Amino acid sequence: MPKVELNKALINYEARGEGQPIVFLHGLGGSWKMWLPQIDAFSSRYKMIMLDMRGHGESTKTFPNDKFSARVMAEDLKLFLDELNITKTHLVGLSYGSVTAQLFASKYSSYIDKLILSNGYSEIPTKVSGWVLKLSNAVFKMMSYDTIITLMMKVYGKDEFTKKVLRDSFTFDKEMIILAKNSEFPTHTNELKHIKVPTLVMGGNKKVMGVDERKGSQTLFDNIPNATLALFENAFDPISTMKIDIFNEMILDFLDEKTLKGYEGISIFEKSKNPMK
Repeated sequence: MPKVELNKALINYEARGEGQPIVFLHGLGGSWKMWLPQIDAFSSRYKMIMLDMRGHGESTKTFPNDKFSARVMAEDLKLFLDELNITKTHLVGLSYGSVTAQLFASKYSSYIDKLILSNGYSEIPTKVSGWVLKLSNAVFKMMSYDTIITLMMKVYGKDEFTKKVLRDSFTFDKEMIILAKNSEFPTHTNELKHIKVPTLVMGGNKKVMGVDERKGSQTLFDNIPNATLALFENAFDPISTMKIDIFNEMILDFLDEKTLKGYEGISIFEKSKNPMK
């Protein structure tokens, strides 16, 4: 697979399809393989560019000052696009990839045509969420790697497809898990107003392991000027596997500037409009 050298790092990526570029940023601990369920739907119409973000997959594992940082990843993305001579692209970010996408879009909106943020957040949604995450940091340090992964998978219950995609794409070792989880929590809500492009925010409509997904998505919707919000009643991070067909179709419709369809169990909100179900 090709790699791009930039900012004292090698960034690995996979490209599929031809046409207008669309960049995909995976979730924490994952790799470009998190997007395998999207390839058939998107590569027939777009040039999919799926990165291994710094610290992940086959990309460089080190960070400046040994501090795991989405801001560093956002700067990597800017240099990556420059290296590939991409001046305009759609951008899809999932979970922590959404955090990176937000920071990039806040600073470099001119590079983006349309932005999709799935299962994202710009701050810790509640104090309880912060306590849960800090507690998990301490607990993870005492666990074996296999135990950590097994624990992370339990939340998906009988969703064997999601568990397989996550296991197959997960690239963190225990040391990187601890480094990432000890990094600073995102606190950039005040920067979201600088995102000037049409943005689709997608998220779950409930708390999962103490983290309020709805509040995270609602905060993005409230603070990004040109945003649409889709809340999923029976799915959470990652929606890209838990509701794969709807996820793909909704994004494609958004990119085509079509009115988003109504789906059972999904509420869609637009600025100054009532929800559509």
